[in-house]
Amino acid sequence: MKKITQSGFTLLELMVVIAMMGVLMAVGIPSFRAMLITNEVADTTNELMLSLRKARAEAISSGRKTIVCSSTDGQTCSGAAGNWNQGWLVMVDRNIDGNYLIANDELLWVHELKSNTTITITPSPTTATAGVTNDFTHTVTFSYTGELHDGRPGEFHLCSGAGGSGFPRREISVSVGGEASLFKNNTPATNC
Repeated sequence: MKKITQSGFTLLELMVVIAMMGVLMAVGIPSFRAMLITNEVADTTNELMLSLRKARAEAISSGRKTIVCSSTDGQTCSGAAGNWNQGWLVMVDRNIDGNYLIANDELLWVHELKSNTTITITPSPTTATAGVTNDFTHTVTFSYTGELHDGRPGEFHLCSGAGGSGFPRREISVSVGGEASLFKNNTPATNC
């Protein structure tokens, strides 16, 4: 008679493998979540940087004022509402009337943030100044030379709104000359 041998796992071996998988998942899932949040902040920062640079380049090439404005509906500038957390528009003042309406002007780019995003975009200065159109709370206006229209520099601070995240804040600084620069702030005191 032939001896029949069975191959397989014992119950003990199977339980050890399941325990090891549990430990790996407990370590890996928070790291994966952190990676997703970091990538979301980086993507939004890159999109805003690209929008600012594209607006400046268009102002220089067209010889007309170009703006980047906050938008809550993806169709009009949000004006006094000034909520950058929902998205922004890039437009050229084609008819040179100083009013940026999609019907009269050229809409170059619409960027809407996902409705479930945790990203917060805070302009600095955070309060509008009377008579100043380039206050960063609602708009960034580039003149035909590529400089900021009112000659006032400003910044955007981008953070993840994920509770207790402690992720580094990203900052976009726009100089008087219209150059946008990106900074990743790793100082613990300025983390999100």
